[in-house]
Order: sequence, then C-alpha cells, then structure tokens
Amino acid sequence: MVFKCKVLISLFFYTSLVTQCLIAQERVIIKLDGGMTPVLNENFGTHKYNQIITTGTDSSSISKIYDLKNRLFSQTKEKYNEELGYNEAIISKYDTLQNLISSEIKNVDNGSFVRVFLDEEKVVSRLEFTKGESNGENYKLYMGESETPIAIGPTNPMDPSPSFEQEEFFKFLSQTLQYPSQARSERETGTAIVAIEVNKNGEVINYHCENEDSIHPSLSKEAIRVIKKFDPQFNPAYGIFGEPVAGTFKIPIRFKLS
Repeated sequence: MVFKCKVLISLFFYTSLVTQCLIAQERVIIKLDGGMTPVLNENFGTHKYNQIITTGTDSSSISKIYDLKNRLFSQTKEKYNEELGYNEAIISKYDTLQNLISSEIKNVDNGSFVRVFLDEEKVVSRLEFTKGESNGENYKLYMGESETPIAIGPTNPMDPSPSFEQEEFFKFLSQTLQYPSQARSERETGTAIVAIEVNKNGEVINYHCENEDSIHPSLSKEAIRVIKKFDPQFNPAYGIFGEPVAGTFKIPIRFKLS
C-alpha cells in the first residue's frame, strides 16, 4: 500500500466536506468506557464517551466519539476504496479545544496506516505501519517531513516497549497463573486486558484492568497479580516531538475452561 504524504496532509482540511457527502441510513449511539469499549454496567462509573455511528447508502460510515462534555474526541470515515481495492478509513483526532492533533489513512483490511501528528496545524511527526506477508509488522517514526526514521521496528515506538522477551513472559505465565476458584465454580471465562502505566523514565507506576466491568472480578484481580509478580521492565514511549513520554502498555490475559 502506497501513501502520499502530501495527499494525507490535504485531507486535514476537507474532513467536513466528506461528512456532508454522507447520506444517512442508520444512526447508532454506543456508550464507551475509558478504553473505548462498550459499557456493560454503568453502575461502575465507567461511562466516559459516547460513540455515534452513521451508515450511508453507499455502505460508507462515519463514527464520531464525544466526551461527556460533548467535545469531539475523534472521527472515523470508512469506505471501500475502489481504485486501490481495499476498505479505507480516514481517522481524525482532536484535543479538548477541538484542534486537530492527528490524522490517519488506514488500510482496514490489513491494518497498515500512515498517521500524521500536528501542533498548531504544523506537521511535527509521522508514524507509518506496514504489514506484509513476508516482511511481517514494521513501524517507522519520522520527525517533521524527514524521510529518515528515528525509530524502526516491529513494535509501536509511541507505546512503551518491553525490555523482556515474550517467551520469558509466557513461560512465567504458564507456571504462575491460577484460575480463581470462584470463577471456576461459576464457569466464568474471559480475557482481562491489563493496562500497565509507564512514566517517561520507563518505570511502571500503576496497573489496572481496562475491562473490569465486563469480566468476573476475580479474573481481573488474578491477571493483575500475576503481571505484578512478573515485574515487567519497559523503555519509555516516544512523544510526537521525539521526546520520552509516559504511556500505557496493554497485556491481554485469557481465562478459558477446558
């Protein structure tokens, strides 16, 4: 998939025109939590955003996410690109003052994308992700309009990167993870998504389960216990200016009864 950076930048200023071209067929409103997943139980106080999805007669769709103060957080326009032959998404994100802070073109079918970050309407960095059958997954982070990446590799440099081997973690998991007796007796299953908050120095400062309202409490508690015991170490994430910043690393822990 080939992207033209200049074409991408021009899209920033025409998002409203795309929206006006959508002929509405259906409108759905979904309540989301802080991890952008549907809220299953509002009693936990997890409702943070509202997602409005509008589907057009040409099978295109627009998804808008607002915070509870009705400020636009993101907009995603998705349609089939007949010229290139894949489903395409154009994703725009905004700050609390409604300034555009990033825009992205994404190949929905294979996940490849180009994401541009802005500060006061000026491009400050660009993140590219490609996924190929032979080359695997590859990220590249560029500063400004430079064509020389400052970071390249199989993991997103704008997320904290683990300094441990996956095999080491999976081995520890298989030896340490226990199925909670209460969840087992009640035949409860599910995947706990543990979010690990890492500061700009690469130090872990907090653990929490992002989907605790959708799984049995004992499963999320056990997932966090095991990861804390493993004591993972990280390198800090890159910010949009190339500086080390705080970030969140997510690990899914699946509980399945045989």
